[in-house]
Amino acid sequence: MDENPEQTEFWLVCETGDIEEFDTYEAAYDALTAAVKRDIEQHGEETARNSGLIHPYGYTINVMREDRDVTQDWLINEPHKPLSID
Repeated sequence: MDENPEQTEFWLVCETGDIEEFDTYEAAYDALTAAVKRDIEQHGEETARNSGLIHPYGYTINVMREDRDVTQDWLINEPHKPLSID
């Protein structure tokens, strides 16, 4: 999957319902790692890791292209670019 910032959006999704949009994978992943680091500092590793019901730490990146969710395509085509921290 080619990353075209004009067509692809990366949504950092928190299981509490908060969504933050980014134009690049790198920016979304930086925000993801910063959120996880902040939660670990505030709550400790075990509590932060167990806070998510769907994903460890409760955060994931969804990949959207032209109003379609293409997250599964991204996972297949870009396996070296994770969308959550496990």
